[in-house]
Amino acid sequence: MKRNQSKTTVLFAAFCLSLMLCTFASASETPPAEAAQEATEEAKPKLTVSLELGEVTYKHYCTPCHGMKGDGTGFNAGSLLVKPANHTDAKFMSERNDAKLFDTINLGGVEVAKSTLMPPWGATLGDEKIKSVVLYLRELCQCKATKSW
Repeated sequence: MKRNQSKTTVLFAAFCLSLMLCTFASASETPPAEAAQEATEEAKPKLTVSLELGEVTYKHYCTPCHGMKGDGTGFNAGSLLVKPANHTDAKFMSERNDAKLFDTINLGGVEVAKSTLMPPWGATLGDEKIKSVVLYLRELCQCKATKSW
């Protein structure tokens, strides 16, 4: 009986050792950091700027303050010191070019001399979603930019 136990113990120890060696060998084959980052970038889905993506993104992130219709009457609007922009106001929106709208969404209100309550969404959304939101803003206001600052 002791002989079987010691044989089992030796076999178990050999199995554990071989498992550790396999794990160590595969860990040493890990690609360098650059290759791992490239693989991560390739794994991310490529987004295409579109009105549909803009609408979905706007409804998810912007409606609490700007409202479902984009008229500045979201459920948070009443508790804000500065009223959110009315994105359906063609006169107001046409005075802002697409780059200004992009910067406001990307950097937040404080960075473009607007309300400090408008958060910066750049890190959350990324360029494609922000550009898509700008397309949707133009749809909401039914206008184009009249200034090119």
